[in-house]
Amino acid sequence: MERLMVIVIGTLLLAGAANAQNDKGYAQAELLAETGWLAEHLSDPRVRIVDARSAEAYAQSHVKGAVHFDVSKLRTKDEASTYLPSPDEFAAMMGALGIGTNTHVVIYDDRGGVMGVRLWYVLDYYGHRKSSLLNGGWNKWTNEGQPVTTETPTLAKTEFKVEPNPQVICTLDQVKSRIKDADTIFLDARSSEEYTGAVAQSKKGGHIPGAVNIEWRNNLTEAGTFKPADELRRLYEQAGITPNKEVVTYCQSGGRAAHALFVLRLIGYDKSRNYYGSWQEYGNREDTPVEKPETQDSRPKSQD
Repeated sequence: MERLMVIVIGTLLLAGAANAQNDKGYAQAELLAETGWLAEHLSDPRVRIVDARSAEAYAQSHVKGAVHFDVSKLRTKDEASTYLPSPDEFAAMMGALGIGTNTHVVIYDDRGGVMGVRLWYVLDYYGHRKSSLLNGGWNKWTNEGQPVTTETPTLAKTEFKVEPNPQVICTLDQVKSRIKDADTIFLDARSSEEYTGAVAQSKKGGHIPGAVNIEWRNNLTEAGTFKPADELRRLYEQAGITPNKEVVTYCQSGGRAAHALFVLRLIGYDKSRNYYGSWQEYGNREDTPVEKPETQDSRPKSQD
């Protein structure tokens, strides 16, 4: 009975976070937390706020009650197929932050969510569904004059249970087997210059054959908040990315791809995965086919 009550309370908390998003038409509105909602839950023991900015930025000032976490720990070469920390490693990381099975995690950064979303993704992979990005992040929080501090909270370690979900990740072998699959679309979340191969951060430039390029920045408004659902759906549908297809996102090292995956989930694209190895793996292999288009006119333009 006690466990049931904890689950119900956690569900209600997520529902409360989602209410502020209902007018924007998101399919999974609970993935975003608004600044006003978070301001009302700063002292809520069920909520753990995680700052994904640099350690230096956190030390200067951060959201009251927030803990710092270095998201670079969430990509490792030790796990050659997934590039993810092992279950035990991740459980220890989260437990040290005081994040338990029923903790609602709210993550923020100062870069449109592209840093914090990596933690959201790995939490999701390991079975933790109670996590949200702060819409507008640090920039919106401070622009509104919301509470900040330099104090570091005292944390009590908790037990974090992992339940890996292989359905949300795509390995290199799976990518190669899907390249000619008509039911799969590859979504390249990098810049147009990286997509065409004009800029290469790996041995090979270009993109996965047939991939569609929508840079992650196009998911955001000029103010750095996420666009309403109808705008996002129109953006993806016009590029041929529809909910009936399985969408595999990728970028250079998995972070921008996680941002794209987050948006797909936000608008109801449940058949989606992240190729977390991304171009850092794919573009450095000799056995991977690469495409370089001669024109970009038919693709969505970057906001940069």
